[in-house]
Amino acid sequence: MTGEASRADEREIARQRKVWTERAVFWDEHTPKGLDKVVDALVARAGTTDGAVIVDLGCGTGQVTFPLAPGAARVLGVDVSPKMIEILERHARERGDDNVEGVVCAIEQLDLPQGSVDLVVTNYVLHHLRDRDKAEVVRRAATWLKPGGRLVIGDMMFGRGTEARDWAIAATKTKAFVKLGPGGLWRIAKGVWRMVVRTQERPVSMSRWVAMLTESGFDVVDTVEVIAEGAVVVGVRRPR
Repeated sequence: MTGEASRADEREIARQRKVWTERAVFWDEHTPKGLDKVVDALVARAGTTDGAVIVDLGCGTGQVTFPLAPGAARVLGVDVSPKMIEILERHARERGDDNVEGVVCAIEQLDLPQGSVDLVVTNYVLHHLRDRDKAEVVRRAATWLKPGGRLVIGDMMFGRGTEARDWAIAATKTKAFVKLGPGGLWRIAKGVWRMVVRTQERPVSMSRWVAMLTESGFDVVDTVEVIAEGAVVVGVRRPR
C-alpha cells in the first residue's frame, strides 16, 4: 500500500470515528425504523451460542452483542468509537455480563488469530465501508472462524439500479416519502445525492454479498429480506 493510500485510509477511519462518537450519546434512544426486526432476524440465524466465542463487528452500544451473550464463552464487541465501547462496557457491568469485552478498533484494521472464533456478526455497519473494505472484512472473517463457523451479516442491501430488487426498494421508499409532502421530497433528493456520491452510505446488493462470501470460502446457507432494503445473509466457513 502506498503512503498516500494509507493516509487516505486513516482519514476515512478518523471520519467514521468522529461520526459515531457524536452519535453514541443518543444511540440507545435512536433506533432507526425497522432496525429491531433486522436485529431479531440476525440473532435468530446466528445459531447456537452456548460456549461460543463471538465477535460483533461495529457493535455500537450492544443491540446485537447482548442478545447473543447468554451462554457464550466470550463476546468481543468491536467499534471504531471509544464512546460506543464505553457505553457497551457500562451496559455489560449493569447487566452482569462478564463475558462481554469491548475493543476500540476500526473494523478494517481488526486482526484476530486464525481459527479462534465460532461466530462473527455485524448489523447495519458494513454499508458504511468502502467496497474493497467490505470484501476484505469478509475475507478476514473467513480466517478468524473455525471450520463450520458462521458469518451473519445484517445490512442495508441494495445496489445502484442494476437489479430488479433495487428498483422495487426505490419505488417503495419514494412512494412513502412523497406522502410526506415537501419534507419527503427533500429526503428523496438527499437520498439520491448520497447514493450517487456514496460518502456516508455505500450499500451493495444481496447478490454482491453472496458473491463476496462465496469467493472467501463460505457456503451461503441463508438469505432473507427483512424490511424494504434490510436483509440478512448467512455463510458457513468451509473446511480448508
